[in-house]
Amino acid sequence: MTKYRIAIASTIEGNVYPGHFAHSQIFKIYDYMEDGDLVFVEDRVNPLGSLPDTDIEGRHHHHVINIQGIPLRGPPKYNWLRENILRDADVIIASDACQTSYRVFTSQGVRLIFTDPVSVDELVNYIEKEKEKFREIIEKYFEEET
Repeated sequence: MTKYRIAIASTIEGNVYPGHFAHSQIFKIYDYMEDGDLVFVEDRVNPLGSLPDTDIEGRHHHHVINIQGIPLRGPPKYNWLRENILRDADVIIASDACQTSYRVFTSQGVRLIFTDPVSVDELVNYIEKEKEKFREIIEKYFEEET
């Protein structure tokens, strides 16, 4: 039985994306099962991964509000990502986030776990090898919610 849906911010090459998770090229979606196993579900292409990050200091494009209906700045951008790409994610594993994205996602019950930009296969193997340790981490995040 599925306990949580996990989205890993990734590169096309299969590594944890080394920047802000909202601009990862894809999200590798896994189901975290009651027994601690991870079951791969799908790769989801992230359109924000091919668009400029207009939130980066010094690169503000105030005249650019959206491209193809995708908001490019602040909370609207993160809400769009949640509603359109990560609608069913309970947990996001990433290497980086900003305060705004962290607040938007955690206010909607999503937990963010941060890691180094290692290979996704290496990360999945670690999670499955260290089931009890990962279970403690993930359960702690969800206990804080209540």
